[in-house]
Amino acid sequence: MFGPLLNVWRYAHFDEAIRLANNTRFGLSCGLVSTDRAQFEQLLLEARAGIVNWNKPLTGAASTAPFGGIGASGNHRPSAWYAADYCAWPMASLESPELTLPATLSPGLDFSRREAV
Repeated sequence: MFGPLLNVWRYAHFDEAIRLANNTRFGLSCGLVSTDRAQFEQLLLEARAGIVNWNKPLTGAASTAPFGGIGASGNHRPSAWYAADYCAWPMASLESPELTLPATLSPGLDFSRREAV
């Protein structure tokens, strides 16, 4: 399994949330689940991540989209023959003004059976 899969932090102000999200050496992806377009636009401008999504999963992006973070997770690191084409300062973004669950879960995820803890 590749990880970390998810970090959850509490914050008092949205600026603090962005600071917490940017406090990583990787910067692969970040996302916002919110109906507030202004907050997403702020995140889009200030996030230090290669993928910034709004109300969309952080998985399942097109393989033709730029992939990798701006830190130690991919971009600005030697990789493939055509890496220079997508490593200048790419950012991919999937956006939706509506909060909806995906029609299907990613392969391997099954939440129908819950075990008692």
